[in-house]
Amino acid sequence: MGQPCWVVLPGFLLLATSALRAAPHVVGYERFHAGTPTAAGGAVLFSELGCANCHGGSAVVVPRQGPNLVDLAKRVDRDWLATFLRDPESGRKGSNMPMVVDGLADDDLHAILSYLGTLGKNVNLKTGKHANAERGSALYHEKGCVACHAPTPDFHPPHAPEDLKTSPLAVAHPDFKAKTTFAALQAFLESPSTWRPDGRMPHVPLEGQEAADLAAHLLDFQDSDPGNAGKLKPWPKSEAKAVARGRELVAKLNCAACHSLPEVKAAPLRSIPAAKSGPHDCLSSEPVPGLPHYRLTESQRESLVAFLAAGGSGDDPHGRITLAAMNCYACHDRDGTGGPTPETNPFFVGDEALGDSGRLPPPLTGIGFKLQPAWLKGVFTGAEGSRIRPYLKTRMPNYPAHAAELADWLERIDARPDAKSLVDDSANLEAGRKLLGIVGGTNCITCHTWGEQRSLGIQALDLSSLDKRLRPEWFRSYLLNPAEYRPGTLMPPLWPGGQATVRDVLEGDTERQIAAIWSFIRDGEGVPEGFPDRTSGLYELVPSDRPILQRTFFEGTGTKAILVGFPGGVNLAYDGSGARPAVVWRGAFFDAYQTWYSRHAPFEKPLGDRATIVPETGAETGRRFRGYRLDEAGNPVFLFEEGGREVSERYSVADGRLERRLTWSEGSAPVVTHPEGVAVDSKGEGMSLTFIYSWK
Repeated sequence: MGQPCWVVLPGFLLLATSALRAAPHVVGYERFHAGTPTAAGGAVLFSELGCANCHGGSAVVVPRQGPNLVDLAKRVDRDWLATFLRDPESGRKGSNMPMVVDGLADDDLHAILSYLGTLGKNVNLKTGKHANAERGSALYHEKGCVACHAPTPDFHPPHAPEDLKTSPLAVAHPDFKAKTTFAALQAFLESPSTWRPDGRMPHVPLEGQEAADLAAHLLDFQDSDPGNAGKLKPWPKSEAKAVARGRELVAKLNCAACHSLPEVKAAPLRSIPAAKSGPHDCLSSEPVPGLPHYRLTESQRESLVAFLAAGGSGDDPHGRITLAAMNCYACHDRDGTGGPTPETNPFFVGDEALGDSGRLPPPLTGIGFKLQPAWLKGVFTGAEGSRIRPYLKTRMPNYPAHAAELADWLERIDARPDAKSLVDDSANLEAGRKLLGIVGGTNCITCHTWGEQRSLGIQALDLSSLDKRLRPEWFRSYLLNPAEYRPGTLMPPLWPGGQATVRDVLEGDTERQIAAIWSFIRDGEGVPEGFPDRTSGLYELVPSDRPILQRTFFEGTGTKAILVGFPGGVNLAYDGSGARPAVVWRGAFFDAYQTWYSRHAPFEKPLGDRATIVPETGAETGRRFRGYRLDEAGNPVFLFEEGGREVSERYSVADGRLERRLTWSEGSAPVVTHPEGVAVDSKGEGMSLTFIYSWK
């Protein structure tokens, strides 16, 4: 039987090819406006597709810009760029870059590339000495990247359903391997605002090694040495004639409307008649020579027409268009709109003891009324100390180029000139101290930290600097009804219906009580009543006649740490998970307050000094911890199984030296490591080994 013969009509082929191409992907439009065309949806598109750059009238407070094109020859592969300019969709699915040069001759495209290759500030792209793609994957999935971008298929967040889908709103990545280099991608991640000044790719604060690790993840670079990463193929040397022709074409195509280009100015803004949408403009379904072309969906096209029919208004009194355009709604709720989607919600992790407040970014409802102007600006610049929720793994990105503009805008649209002020009660500082505490107060420090003082329970926001962050009018309004500002909050109503629950302070006067709390936060000295006296050593464990054992969370050991304090000032932290010694130190043993009383105990540290790490052996994964027993003197004997044999480790102290005695049931000796920087003497007999550790 012969092969079937397929006949494809040219018109059908054109339609099929067009259908395979994706429309511009504007998250704020797709999430809130794609269902029914509206003028508001058109306003988002008018900004984010760059229409306003040629025609004016954007409702978005931070104008959409194209990326910075300097040093392209050092950052971007020339062949990739040529293909992208011909068809931006080929470089990144859903690209908002219109087709501009698709109709140009090859010589003209070469001229444009020649001109672009001359744009440079001689940036020095450097890489570190190390990179770890696995760490980069953890960063990518925890720090907020997946609020906007798709997770990698093999990553499954904790507590997520097995059938978790990727959000259809996810912004696609380009093929980084084809487009750029390790050094260029690392530089971009370290300072996105250098290359994307409009904040659509915001500046996520990264520390030390993190940008290199993220670059390794995005490039799937499994080598540990970035120096072994691929390099760009050198761009050909630009000829003066081609550069001049390229500059002329770039000016003619009005590329400077979106991109900052030296010696090239944008054309004057051109107004658009209301509801204009014909076969010969930017909204045409087919390319029009000399105009940018977008492969719009019918919904997108109708939304833009609706926006123009409404007069192309730049008004956005509630900020919804700006927040949608800049995708702030990916992380934040405001007035019941936005916040993480069902697909992205499980990736937001933090302190589970605080509920959703401990893992989800805070709502933006009334944020311009809530925060002091200087503090709000500091949040956008990433000022030191502006990160007040260390328990959130997701990091608030920075918008350094537009911080003042955004802060002023939020203050303006959220202004509450009618908000009731606090009464003047600055004389009652002691009443404020009492109310904040747990001795006849409202028990604020049960949940909230105070400076360096940890709370008595969950570790919620620090109250000691609250006056630097919050406006007093908002503070008053919030205390009267916390759930109004954050539905589902763990914060209880302490003045329900405006009535004080503490009746014997300031005669139960609600307004005076709230004002007194504010006054103590602002002007008071000391701490609220009820914090334990940590300076007296009341909770310090001091071994005297026999060793003391205490289970806790411990740095360098983990969540199954067994601490052993011996008389004489030698101490050990044993890892019950890996069945191994983890830390040894001398001096004071342990303060048990947080372990005994805190609902959310931290990872503790040794009280003494000269803490020494015991390196892992590499054999821990094959061990099964079987608990411990005490000998007659109270010394611990830790028990574990390894390779089918039973092993015991007995620890004791004599003459200021730590003795470790291993015995095993059969076979060769277990693999052991020793504390770093400590002298080791050893002796063995049969199936036992004894090590004696001494300090110089």
